[in-house]
Amino acid sequence: MTPGEDPVDAPAPGLRERRRRETLRELSDAALDLFEEQGVDGTTVDDITRRAGTSPRTFFRYYATKEAAVLPSTEDTESQIAAVADAIARGESLIRAIEANWLTILTEFDETPAEHARALRVRRLVGAEPTILALALRIEAEHADRLTDAAADATGPGADLLTIRAAVAATSLLVRLAFEEWAIRAEQGESIRVRETYLGLRRGLGSLAAQLTDDLEG
Repeated sequence: MTPGEDPVDAPAPGLRERRRRETLRELSDAALDLFEEQGVDGTTVDDITRRAGTSPRTFFRYYATKEAAVLPSTEDTESQIAAVADAIARGESLIRAIEANWLTILTEFDETPAEHARALRVRRLVGAEPTILALALRIEAEHADRLTDAAADATGPGADLLTIRAAVAATSLLVRLAFEEWAIRAEQGESIRVRETYLGLRRGLGSLAAQLTDDLEG
């Protein structure tokens, strides 16, 4: 779904696209189950495809490595970057364009409780498996670089690359903190909304920024 698009109005995917999504999920679920059962090192792509009922050839059509199967799709990342760039090109401010995309993602997550247990499983796996943690950090860094470049291109001549990089980093950090707080509470049996947590963190950061400005000017 394109950020900002009402899920009710989003066009239904065709049969081929639905099957592709099902295959992606089947492979990802198989990888997650096997990684939990026998670890990343003890799991092969053949194990994953056997569990999913498909072939290694199909696996590598969608994923570069076995670790990548349990992390967010690069296709989702590309569509998010394109949405931010399009918003900036239409005249939206940098921070609003970036935040609109994140808020759509957070809202969708909040409204899809069926995905919450899986998100916690992936989080535990990232914390337990160094190879998945390393890949997750690399993907996050690459996403930030591509988003910064796309936002700079959309801004046009005279774009302040350092400010754009700071905006990307700041919003990404707040999103990460919001998800982390949600996960900690969820593990304790509490329920909070990630979107509202993000907005609360944003207000706190805005207040802190004002204090820093006052200190500098004082």
